[in-house]
Amino acid sequence: MESSQSKRSASFSEQTSQPLSEKDMEELQSTLPPDKKLKAGREYIWNRKREAIGKAVEACLEYWGIDDKLFTVTVDNASSNDVACAHLSRMVRRTGCINDGKNLHVRCIAYIINLIVWDGIREHGVCIDRVRNAVKYVKNSPARILRFKDLVQKANIDSKSSLSFDVPTRWNSTYIMLETALKFRRVFSGLSLPDREDLNDNERPPEPEDWEKVERLVLFLEGFYLLTKRISGSHYVTANKGLGEIASMYDMLNNWEQSEDLNFQAMAIAMKKKFDKYWGDVDKMNKFIYVALLLDPHSKMVIVELTLTDMHGPEKGTKLANDVKEFAYSLFEEYRKMYATSNIPDCGDNMSMDIDNSKGVGSDYVRKLKERAKRLKGTSGYAISELDRYLNDQLGPEEEEQDALTWWGKNGQRYVILNRMARDILAIPLSTVASESAFSTGGRTLDPFRSSLTPKMVQALLCTQDWLRAKEVPIVDVEENLKELEEIEKEVQRGESNDVDDEVVFKDSLV
Repeated sequence: MESSQSKRSASFSEQTSQPLSEKDMEELQSTLPPDKKLKAGREYIWNRKREAIGKAVEACLEYWGIDDKLFTVTVDNASSNDVACAHLSRMVRRTGCINDGKNLHVRCIAYIINLIVWDGIREHGVCIDRVRNAVKYVKNSPARILRFKDLVQKANIDSKSSLSFDVPTRWNSTYIMLETALKFRRVFSGLSLPDREDLNDNERPPEPEDWEKVERLVLFLEGFYLLTKRISGSHYVTANKGLGEIASMYDMLNNWEQSEDLNFQAMAIAMKKKFDKYWGDVDKMNKFIYVALLLDPHSKMVIVELTLTDMHGPEKGTKLANDVKEFAYSLFEEYRKMYATSNIPDCGDNMSMDIDNSKGVGSDYVRKLKERAKRLKGTSGYAISELDRYLNDQLGPEEEEQDALTWWGKNGQRYVILNRMARDILAIPLSTVASESAFSTGGRTLDPFRSSLTPKMVQALLCTQDWLRAKEVPIVDVEENLKELEEIEKEVQRGESNDVDDEVVFKDSLV
């Protein structure tokens, strides 16, 4: 998303691409629609040591002519990315950037949540492995799948859910696998799952106590799963949701720490330690996250202060809130200098001369004062009050709550400079999920023929796929739409979905 000052907030995938010739790049770029974000890379990252990634990204930015328009970079929490972002920060200090690039590095919130949750569920590895092996046992054989479906019908289980594999490093996919398998726990007990003496403990079939643990685990993880979905959206603003979701996670962990269930307590304590490592120290967090919430018309400074006091206590929270407000004003002053002074004439030197020449002229004198007052609207004293006016205005009514960018689009004329600042900061992606989806090759099976595609063709396919699906199909994983698809399928089968277009259902099912 390009901001008002043509700054770009980027989230780079770690996947790399082969270099293209100048002619190839020109041909490929000529087909790029003006409203699409994904562009073809032209640098191959040979290693991830030191500044190799940062230099490769810098080369791409220079080639595209946007090396002076970089605002933030959203990346996973890896040391190689830290070095790359440090290199890019030095680059933007040369080319020019708001706040000298001090807040260029944005850590993917979804990735950090993934690390935090895994610390909590690690001790449940045995029961998770047993359920995972049971799912694999069924899914790996067409005959077992038919047998499984037959048992589901006999057990009168009213569910259109399908068993799904998980990605062991992605806890949200593990959550979906467990939640789905839990619906069929009675069916699994009717299957002849392998149970030999030579099997390891985690390879044995799930026992009743395992299912009880899984049931509690699903209950525990549900809130974190929904939180991750909200923060990973690709078709709405997420920057203003970051601090609120972090505080929400903090609140959930505090509640689970006080649970009477010792398992919940243990998980919450382990997750809280990891939470404090990444988000316990305010200085380690990107300050734009706080300002983004301040620029949400339904939150503003009051919600920022309440959030910080809940997380850090009244004394420290109030101090932090004041620091956020001070940073917001300093940031606003940068925008004022960037946009206001260049377009507004300096009237300070001529002020006394205008007054002397207009004294005694009566109405003409008043008219000149009004003209000068209009010019003063662009000077520092007035411009700073623009942020004051925004903060002092009442919060937007809840019944009219809407996307923050939409609100600024409708009310931007009231806050000319602040509107530009809001468009830049609210455009920051807090998650790399959307970019990972854009570069994902899931669903593209490389058979012996397709595996011989040239790097140029592979890049062209990646880019054109992104351009074609940008408006028609949301950039999300199938797992995020499972529940919605199940409801649609139920309605279709019941004949209650007369207004549902078959073609639309078919397209959604391919997401």
